[in-house]
Amino acid sequence: DGQRLQELLERDAKICSEFSQNLGKDTTTLFFTAEELEGLPEDFIQDRLIKEEGHEQKGKCKITLKYPDILPIGQSCSVSETRRLVINAREGEGSNSYEQNLDLVSQGIAIRKEIATLLGFPSWAEYICSQRMSGSYQAVDEFLSSLQKQLEATGKENYQTLLELKKEHCLEDGNPEVFDGKLNAWDTAFYNNRLLKQKYGVDSEKIKEYFPLDHVVETTLKIYQELLGLNFEEVPKGNFWTWYPKEVRCFRVEDSATKEKLGFFYLDLHPRPGKYGHAAIFHLVKHNTTPLGQSQGAVDCMLCNLPPSTSTQPSLLRHQNVVTFFHEFGHIMHGLCSEGIGNSTRLAKCPRDFVEAPSQMLENWCWQKSVLERLSKHYKTGEPLPDDLLQSMINAKHVNVAFSSLRQIYLSRLDLTIHGPDPPLNGAQGLQDLVDKLRPSITLIENPKGCNMLRTFGHLMNQYSASYYGYMWAEVISADMFATRFEKEGIMNPKVGMDYRKMVLAPGGTHNISDHLTKFLGRPPSNEAFLKSRGIHNKIGTESG
Repeated sequence: DGQRLQELLERDAKICSEFSQNLGKDTTTLFFTAEELEGLPEDFIQDRLIKEEGHEQKGKCKITLKYPDILPIGQSCSVSETRRLVINAREGEGSNSYEQNLDLVSQGIAIRKEIATLLGFPSWAEYICSQRMSGSYQAVDEFLSSLQKQLEATGKENYQTLLELKKEHCLEDGNPEVFDGKLNAWDTAFYNNRLLKQKYGVDSEKIKEYFPLDHVVETTLKIYQELLGLNFEEVPKGNFWTWYPKEVRCFRVEDSATKEKLGFFYLDLHPRPGKYGHAAIFHLVKHNTTPLGQSQGAVDCMLCNLPPSTSTQPSLLRHQNVVTFFHEFGHIMHGLCSEGIGNSTRLAKCPRDFVEAPSQMLENWCWQKSVLERLSKHYKTGEPLPDDLLQSMINAKHVNVAFSSLRQIYLSRLDLTIHGPDPPLNGAQGLQDLVDKLRPSITLIENPKGCNMLRTFGHLMNQYSASYYGYMWAEVISADMFATRFEKEGIMNPKVGMDYRKMVLAPGGTHNISDHLTKFLGRPPSNEAFLKSRGIHNKIGTESG
């Protein structure tokens, strides 16, 4: 029934929009003393310290649920109760704007299942997978099951390493923390960061001093221009339409050889009330041809929530922020470098289990010595990252990768289960029961009582529903592209860069993605580079395409 199908699609879109709006409008604030934020740097404390006379929370720090607040707390705050309270505020019952989101997720699941039934599929997951590179739910199931099996032993070793570190920390003289014999959800980031610092010499607070935002942005844009044969020119403020004139920047893009105009991109990089809370790219206008035969360029926008500057220092990025910016800009290039009239239509959409691959591949640049030397510039001295610190970062790239990969598998399984043939019953309570059971069975970490990350898992309430596995699937492809061409022939090799632009980015969402990859690689895609990067040397599941 076409009319019923249209009604369901509109209802799903409305529910997803409401879910996203709840995330954006959240104004939750927590208040902590400096002692409760022990381990955070002084500039973090001072920038959030309430100094107004008469304020009932004077002398405390105001903490929001935005990434520039919660990520440093999760990684660096030595007070476990503070970390627990932050997670509970974001995922727990009574979490203000997020509270009704579980009900919205439940409604969305039911609607999508009915849509799948109308289309002749037993589940939304079966329908979505049939439209992707994977081709079927069975292929995805085999991929995730095989990968999980091969990661479990190393994942348990990673868990024990962090647990021992927690035990040592709790037993230190003068530490009031009590060792409870397990890793909690609020412990993993903190002890992973502690491991990096103590064993590998990777101090995230020291490293961020070498990554001032303005320099990272300027250098990233230069690298992409060199690699892909492009020119970027910033449009002066006041000469372009914008939704937030104070911060949004706009750039014109052209081919460096032919001077052909390819389009524009916007950068909107800092958090503010009501703004989308994650990092993402929005394709505002696709390449098109006017009725008079003139080419109309694409227009893309990058939204991020990177730390703003403070009264004492410029915006400084943790290395993971640098990777995020480099990744998201890769999506910008995918949109602007697409070619052909086919990419002007709504039918030209990259499969969700491929669309992350080009950007994931480009993350590798943020781990190359020559690139890190360009990207880094101490905000006071102007010096690049010293060799010892730089090499420590590179050496620690794959620390606990099995443990973190198990979390990605859990999120993928959660997505596929709620969109499967037998989704949880009993609405929000059914979703809670599922998370409580599934999370520890895969990640080894108990789900905190009353907490449910589905309240904030925006991917499942947009075009990534039943497609979150695509991040892992695409990593197989990205590792293959990097190892086969760029690692062998040069990461800044202009010929390889142009091959990548013309063979992978230019086709956009047209034709068969596997054929484009085979042309670029010189052979069909393989998963060997991916397995090697995770210390796994046996074939898994299925080839990536």
